[in-house]
Amino acid sequence: MAGPLSIERRTNRRLPIRVMVEYETTDDFLIDYTANMSIGGMFIPTKEPLEMGTRFRMRFRLPDRKKPIETYAVVRWVVSVENPGMMQPGMGVQFDELGPKDFRDVQKLITGWVAE
Repeated sequence: MAGPLSIERRTNRRLPIRVMVEYETTDDFLIDYTANMSIGGMFIPTKEPLEMGTRFRMRFRLPDRKKPIETYAVVRWVVSVENPGMMQPGMGVQFDELGPKDFRDVQKLITGWVAE
């Protein structure tokens, strides 16, 4: 049975974009790069994904925007190193407190790319 954010049920278009993401865990401060992004979240390739359901603080910078976006996110799905299938290991995260201006900037990036 597919999870709540399975590929079949996704409604947001995903932009294949590589953006540096900094995020905090209880033990560490990590830096990775996105594989793709949508209005609702992003996929972060990593060999050490956080556990599903983990809420964490993150920061990333959009192209052509000086100030980074700082928000919280929740891990909604994980592709483990042991069982990657057809995807690279990592975690799909959903934005959990994206401010109105930040939301508009992400939306502008995604819709601008789709329109091209």
